[in-house]
Amino acid sequence: MSKAIKALHLIGVIMFFGSILGHITVGLVPGVADDPNTALFAREAIAVATTYLTLPGLALALLSGIYMAAKRGGSVFRTRWLMLHALFGTVIVLNAALVLYPIGQELLEAALQVAKGALPIDQLGDMAGREAAFGAVNVVLCLVMVFVAVVKPRIGQPKL
Repeated sequence: MSKAIKALHLIGVIMFFGSILGHITVGLVPGVADDPNTALFAREAIAVATTYLTLPGLALALLSGIYMAAKRGGSVFRTRWLMLHALFGTVIVLNAALVLYPIGQELLEAALQVAKGALPIDQLGDMAGREAAFGAVNVVLCLVMVFVAVVKPRIGQPKL
């Protein structure tokens, strides 16, 4: 396996996972739950990180992972830890693309409306709760994927 592709895969994972941790941190800024301007700033910061770190990192990890799997051929499906790794990666991509990205866009739009005084700030809390729940799934899956990739457990396979 090309070391350059493995390095790109790791860089993509770092960009993706690191940006998620940044999103969490921005959400902890004092005033984000009760000050419209702080809430808007937080959502704008998260949107910028999503555009320049989260999505490119996810794409890089996904594409390099697909490339490495293709180079392995059918052995991906015979190696249970790798199948598990790919399954978790698929769930992360689907969760990010179909749930988290749209919620993030909704939150940014709602934060704009809150800052204009058109919506009460408590409406952000409901949406942010959904984002936090689905985001926690991706955080846990990222950690499990790293563990599986490093440890390479023999999940139900006989020891050779």
